[in-house]
Amino acid sequence: MASSFPEVIPLFPLPNVVHFPRVLLPLHVFEPRYRALVRDALDGARLVGMVLLRPGWEADYQGSPPVFEMGTAGEIVRSEALDDGRFNVLLQGRREFRIERELGRTTYREGVVS
Repeated sequence: MASSFPEVIPLFPLPNVVHFPRVLLPLHVFEPRYRALVRDALDGARLVGMVLLRPGWEADYQGSPPVFEMGTAGEIVRSEALDDGRFNVLLQGRREFRIERELGRTTYREGVVS
């Protein structure tokens, strides 16, 4: 991982997953917006910001349901691109972050973080 932490990272919200620094987290990525997130992360800083969805997320899952403001950035340490466009990735938890605000410039969520 780069010595400086980027100001903007992609956010991967899930309902039942909390990621911690130094912990490995395997993910199977199948939704088109998160496939794009993985491709972009692999071409960039290799970071994915794991955040927990707040209760009631089901009402707006395809949009931007509310998430907790704290998350953990994981570095993609292993990735496998599958023939149909899905990915298997392994994240190594690197550091916690706070979402200052979200950007709306991609199909997946991105956050300005500190």
